[in-house]
Amino acid sequence: MAQVTRVAPGERSHVSRRNYQNPPVHEVILDVQFQRGIDENTLRELRGRLINSYPVAEQLNLMQMEVGVGPTSYQNVVRQFGGWQFKKDSTWIVQTGTTSLTFHFVRSELWPVGPYVGWSAIYDQYLSVHAALQDVYGSLEIKRAGVRYLNRIAIPKDQDVSEWMEFKLQAPKVLRDLYTFHLRQTWARAGNHEDMSATIGLVKIEIGDPSIAAQSQGVLLDIDVFNLWIEKAPRYENLPNWFTRAHEVENEIFEGCMTKELRARFNQ
Repeated sequence: MAQVTRVAPGERSHVSRRNYQNPPVHEVILDVQFQRGIDENTLRELRGRLINSYPVAEQLNLMQMEVGVGPTSYQNVVRQFGGWQFKKDSTWIVQTGTTSLTFHFVRSELWPVGPYVGWSAIYDQYLSVHAALQDVYGSLEIKRAGVRYLNRIAIPKDQDVSEWMEFKLQAPKVLRDLYTFHLRQTWARAGNHEDMSATIGLVKIEIGDPSIAAQSQGVLLDIDVFNLWIEKAPRYENLPNWFTRAHEVENEIFEGCMTKELRARFNQ
């Protein structure tokens, strides 16, 4: 968000980009869900493909509870290998599952402060994972692809959130002193893209940094750009271009949610 994006050949961006000194991005997620899965042996072998780039590999196990009722009642937990979670520097995370592939970038701080690597760096890291796993997941039909941004935003304490954001919380005038909130909307089409939809969420959250919490209230702006219908899902080989377009849509949604006063806070 708010970083220069490398647009795929033949595509042009019409989004007005801004570069912020301290953008509110806390986590970026590139998620792919497949209509069918790979077998367990193939899934186990993925460790060897990514371990050099992502040196920490942890098994993701699925747990199933078995309960027998009757004269011989019993309870048993069955664990099954469900995939891998790879990490690098606790900032880059890749999760490989039977029917899923998820790539995460997470800011290292509890609250987003300081430099942000930007979309270009995130996209480059994703491309290496995409290429490494293409012969494994490339033949699977995609059910859902999505680019999700989790933004942790500090708004001056005791002030109306709707005065700081264009994505409004509206209520009858009889109500006073908003205590908490959770607003969520899903839109079937984003811009002129027939293959993209978007969900926007706004929720009040705690601020983990005491120095920021003393003067501010925390808001999470959750933007998820995805294909709402399975038939609109991209093919695996087209995911890099699809993610590029989805990021452009996400950036436009983000900017549309901001007031100029709130934008100014991202440069403090």
